[in-house]
Amino acid sequence: MDTNKTVTDNTGQQLLAETKIDSYLMIAIYTIQDFLKWWYVKMSMWHLRKLKRFSIVLNDQLSILLLLKNFFLPWRRDASLIGYFFGILIKLLFLPITISIYIISMLIYIIIILGWLILPVGTLTFILISIIK
Repeated sequence: MDTNKTVTDNTGQQLLAETKIDSYLMIAIYTIQDFLKWWYVKMSMWHLRKLKRFSIVLNDQLSILLLLKNFFLPWRRDASLIGYFFGILIKLLFLPITISIYIISMLIYIIIILGWLILPVGTLTFILISIIK
């Protein structure tokens, strides 16, 4: 059986370029390119989707938007003056706490994402510094 467009040669090695057997340098370059594409593109998009999901879940657990939307509603639906007073007072006390928890959590996750992006460059930098010294 004769095929014109073959992906493997007789030895079973997968070819990156269909014309000849790949050199070790070409395989190393392809591996590095594939790693960098995975690390900086695919995983960055994954982290951004997780950040969005984390933001939604945290907002839902802390009820920030719900408290803001119902800010002037009375406490426990008590339509008296005391119900309105306690409703606004409790929300005024609770909202700064929840908003600060939300902001701190988002900043921590963003720092983790930035650390993820800096990790390969930092690793190579420290390796080169240790080789030079």
